Amino acid sequence: MRTQARFKGSGWRLSLVLLVAFGPPALARQPDGTLGLIRTPNNGIPAIALPGTAFDVVLAAQGTVRLSGPGVSYDLATEWTPLPGGSARGRCTVPAETPPGTYSLEAAAGGQTDRNDRAVFVRESFPESYVLAQLTDTHVGSDRGKRSPSEILRDALNVLNGSEAALVLITGDLTESGEVAQFQEFLKALDISNLPTFACPGNHDRQGLHYENFFGSNCYMYWFGRDGYLSFDTKDFITADELDSQDADLEVYRRLIKAARWSIGFTHRYEPDMGMRNQIALFIDDPLDLLIMGHWHRSNDDGEKKVPWGTTTLTVTATTVDGFARLFDVSPKGVKPRPPQRIVSME
Repeated sequence: MRTQARFKGSGWRLSLVLLVAFGPPALARQPDGTLGLIRTPNNGIPAIALPGTAFDVVLAAQGTVRLSGPGVSYDLATEWTPLPGGSARGRCTVPAETPPGTYSLEAAAGGQTDRNDRAVFVRESFPESYVLAQLTDTHVGSDRGKRSPSEILRDALNVLNGSEAALVLITGDLTESGEVAQFQEFLKALDISNLPTFACPGNHDRQGLHYENFFGSNCYMYWFGRDGYLSFDTKDFITADELDSQDADLEVYRRLIKAARWSIGFTHRYEPDMGMRNQIALFIDDPLDLLIMGHWHRSNDDGEKKVPWGTTTLTVTATTVDGFARLFDVSPKGVKPRPPQRIVSME
């Protein structure tokens, strides 16, 4: 494992975790790693909740759900809402006695059972101030450097495990060409993380519906305490196309997090020619406080820190496949990006 033990000026430290050879995901998802009965939450779109509070699940069919951890299991009281196509959304309440930790979500319906590991993170509380981490452009499956991108990703996640970060955004180009085997390899690396990991697709992930088959929705929102996070899809050549359901989803999600202390968007890339209705919703009517992205394969300089029509600050981070990551300080004073740092040795 070749990592750099400390971020300069960041307080990051190396977590001494032994890497082992990983086979196909066991006891979770389908045998090929794609999603089955449980659509969300999953290890790329997890749920974060406190004991006694609720989170949403989406199943391919209405059933029963429970949390599972080492030596414990909790049945979840669930209120169901039917969705088009026979699927269902459930509002699940975490039992008040559930201790903080990382849990698998298990479900059963119509004789089918399923399990998503690292799907639910139960916290004791949400802090007023915390640290957010970003990885981007992991390009698993490429041969563009001396080291395997999946090995670099595992090393980066291990460093984050020992850092002060509370959660991780992975902003697209997860794979080199969107092939099933590359998504499978990405999943093997992803589960090294002991932090919630939120992924979104990039243009390199656009082969058929492979991203959707492995992670479900490519446009979603979630809360971390009083802060609202909104992810949208730019994996297609026409970014944030107005001809699909994302147009309506972005409007709904933006309104849902309107009351957030800070509203933080993340995507693979922002381009000024994306659908104007989406831009009005995100940057004009109710401007996001910050948009986090990758795609450029470099970090943005002082002249490129704002969306052209609006007040939303733009932060771009250099690629994880080149060893880089970025931390953000989130506090009552705002969301402040730290300088990007190379956390993984490329030699």
